[in-house]
Amino acid sequence: MSPEDGEQETGTVYYSLTTGSCPPGYVHNRLINICYQLHLDKIKYDDCLADCTSRGEHLVVIDNEDKQNHIVKQIRSSSAAVKFSYFLDGSDEVNEGQWVFHDGQPMTYFAWSPGNPTNTTEQHGYLVASRLSRAFLWQDRRRAETKRYICQKDL
Repeated sequence: MSPEDGEQETGTVYYSLTTGSCPPGYVHNRLINICYQLHLDKIKYDDCLADCTSRGEHLVVIDNEDKQNHIVKQIRSSSAAVKFSYFLDGSDEVNEGQWVFHDGQPMTYFAWSPGNPTNTTEQHGYLVASRLSRAFLWQDRRRAETKRYICQKDL
């Protein structure tokens, strides 16, 4: 994010982390224990996974409202990032309609956009935070689509 992006929020202190377990260039929020990086390359789901995995990471896990709100706020604060949709961690590839994270843990928090998930039997869905109305609510999308993505480094 550039200094020209976003608005300062009263009562919020901003830091740039350059050492420790969250690498430079990543966003770190220690209150919700998350370290991640937005990637603005538009690529297929499998390529996103391979890129995150190559650094020992995975697609970002959003498992509660605080993380959803934080990610949305970060995306909205960047003039470059706000224009796109992003792949997130989660799919119903194994059992249609049963959403799980990359590690097989069942998902219990959802921020679906109206009419989603579609849960069609012809496709397995992969989570996408969609820019529709800039709400960044979730949709289920096919693996072959191309999107931007967010990698998360476990701390």
